[in-house]
Amino acid sequence: MRRTHPQFIAALFIIFLLAAWGPVLQAQSGGSGLSFLKIGVGARTMGMGDAGVANADMGSAMYYNPSLIADDADASVTIMHNEWVEDISTEFVGVSLPLNGWSFGLHMGLTSVGGIEVRDRPGEALGEADTRNFAGGITAAFALADGVDFGVTAKYVYEKIYVDEAGGYAFDFGVSVRPFSEGDLANLSTGVTLANLGSMTELRTVSTKLPSLLRYGAGYRIPIESVKGGLNFAAEGLTLLEESTTHVNLGAEFNYLGMVFLRLGYRSGYDNNGVSFGGGATYSSLRFDYAFTPFSEAFGNAHTIALSITL
Repeated sequence: MRRTHPQFIAALFIIFLLAAWGPVLQAQSGGSGLSFLKIGVGARTMGMGDAGVANADMGSAMYYNPSLIADDADASVTIMHNEWVEDISTEFVGVSLPLNGWSFGLHMGLTSVGGIEVRDRPGEALGEADTRNFAGGITAAFALADGVDFGVTAKYVYEKIYVDEAGGYAFDFGVSVRPFSEGDLANLSTGVTLANLGSMTELRTVSTKLPSLLRYGAGYRIPIESVKGGLNFAAEGLTLLEESTTHVNLGAEFNYLGMVFLRLGYRSGYDNNGVSFGGGATYSSLRFDYAFTPFSEAFGNAHTIALSITL
């Protein structure tokens, strides 16, 4: 049965509004920095091709779609470490807490790049420096209607390159909708997020532009009684507004007994990366996840590990 509550129509309007903002921002934006804001969060989602706008969960959900924590029945904590290519590493902590019909979240992420050679003229390096990038914020999410959730994140963004530093703010807006309440399509979920809307102070003489992006996609769960688990599928479009480019992210997850997980993902439009792999296991209130992302052309491989705790 299709949901026809008036708030559902309002949510659809919000989705179309978020989608309509994309071309406007795209026309206004040029090249941007702060690329760390485009690196995914959470080993589960990274193993599924970074497709998380409709099915990311627990603490990492706030990165992909702030509305996704609205349906959390329990508080949770997610801790992640990501070893990306080119000596880029990220530490992330996300906490979500349901409270009186609302859900609130707090997240912090620190991305660093070490071993950058410093020169003021051609020749031997004078030494080495590193960069530090931080993004932390608070999230509030609630149900507009049965099957319709809305969320917003306000975050502080900071970057430091050698001795230069800048700070700023950004907002993320997200909507998630489960259009059907009965039948085979009851396990269908959809989501839209518009992220990184804000501004930065000047880094030395020029302000860095935030990498505004638009995510939109769907997820579908197929229960399999014989293994007391099932299959999850995710498909997502990711439009990087400042670059005028769109990528397609696809992911699949096999769940055995709700205890063991195998994952596969694919991201289109990248020259040196496409597929990703992952797995996970649960024990009591703990879930451990791992994702492996191979790169070509001597870039190496990326590894992501995460521990999630349900409280």
